[in-house]
Amino acid sequence: MNRRMFLKSLAAAGALPLLPACFSARKYAANEKVRLAFVGIGQQGWNDIQSFALFPQLFECVALCDTDMGAEATLDCLKKYPNVPRFQDFRKMFDALDGKIDACLVAVPDHSHFPITMEAMRRGIAVYVEKPLAHTFEECELMMKAADKYGVVTQMGNQGHSTVKYHQFKSYVETGLVHDVYKVVAHMNNARRWHKWGGKLTSFPKPEKIPATLDWDTWLGTAQHHDYSTDFVRGEWRAWFDFGNGCMGDWGAHLIDCVHQFLLKGDLPSEVELVNQTGSNRFVYPMNSTLKFRFPGNWDHDDFELDWYEGATNLPPLPEGFVYATPDGIPKSSANDDFDKTNLFPGKEMYQRDGTIWQSLSHKHPLHVVGDYERKLPDYPAEFCTHYEGFLRAVRGEMETTSPFSVAAPLSQLFTLACIAQRLGRGFKFDKSTGTIPGDAEANALLRQPPRKGWEEYYSC
Repeated sequence: MNRRMFLKSLAAAGALPLLPACFSARKYAANEKVRLAFVGIGQQGWNDIQSFALFPQLFECVALCDTDMGAEATLDCLKKYPNVPRFQDFRKMFDALDGKIDACLVAVPDHSHFPITMEAMRRGIAVYVEKPLAHTFEECELMMKAADKYGVVTQMGNQGHSTVKYHQFKSYVETGLVHDVYKVVAHMNNARRWHKWGGKLTSFPKPEKIPATLDWDTWLGTAQHHDYSTDFVRGEWRAWFDFGNGCMGDWGAHLIDCVHQFLLKGDLPSEVELVNQTGSNRFVYPMNSTLKFRFPGNWDHDDFELDWYEGATNLPPLPEGFVYATPDGIPKSSANDDFDKTNLFPGKEMYQRDGTIWQSLSHKHPLHVVGDYERKLPDYPAEFCTHYEGFLRAVRGEMETTSPFSVAAPLSQLFTLACIAQRLGRGFKFDKSTGTIPGDAEANALLRQPPRKGWEEYYSC
């Protein structure tokens, strides 16, 4: 009996083992490398792999896994690691290399993060999971509990949470420079994959022949059955309620991660209001959507409102004197003719009670003060480790990750609440003390989605 079979039998009996923290934190010799497996080696997975590859002194690749092994998107990775064992089913990979994997990258569609990560953590394997953490509120909760139970190192792949943006935000809050923020407006106004349908879908796509390279059943994972279509794979999955977490699941992790950690202290809202929505249907995310999340004051923060704008034509109101810092570093005023309001780069504005307005772009861009762009701001600790190096060093016991599941899971739960409102086309009250949507059976049911038959074993920790 291998370890997976052993754990499965214990799960069925309701007696999963509590592994000691040292199980996933073995002692590393000075030159010993982390044994790292890659699950998802095309597209975003390949981007992550190239970023990990910048630190060959810290890891060795011991396994490659992709449900579409041999597809064009996987070829670059296969060429880079020609002699590494290859798998299409993560379960077979973990069984074949039981006890020979220290850490795992999970860079697959949103709906498949959960079972792969749970399987890894139960084996004491550290996990780097792309954002958003999981597809449903319940899955995020279970992943957070499992990480704590099995004592493994965890990191969600919102890479900006290890850049200068993170260190500046943390420093400015801790020193009181950013204070008394009562509202944050975040916006992502670029076109998304599902906009090509114009909100006019009336059915799921017609079935197509499954490519010879693809293990479609494993790709579906815990999701309910769908016939194969090219409109579901290679990034298209993000469009569909059944597989992805839409725009907020994709970009919220870059735009509001520091706000949620340092200003809201990981809090969840008491109300999600769907202010407006256009181009919506029951299959894919809307063309435009505006949401308000309300957080009543508590011992961590005062009353707080988080506004979210998405959609190419759904622009937030800009503050007076707004100067927009473009990615090329050239400030542009909203009053200037050359300021393109129809292509607002993803970012946020933060409003303090003393009238100060902070603005920043996503990912790597620091804060500046609206209307006072040239103002010299205090220094802050310099960036010292990328998200990838930080994860590898954390596995070696040398530091802590900046986006562990204790931080990433509540943030991702916020995204799942947004997805529910967009899917139903209405808002709701949320009881954070119970993790439920009381008096609304339809919305409450979407906090969890029953797994497809045969995948139930992962929904316990």
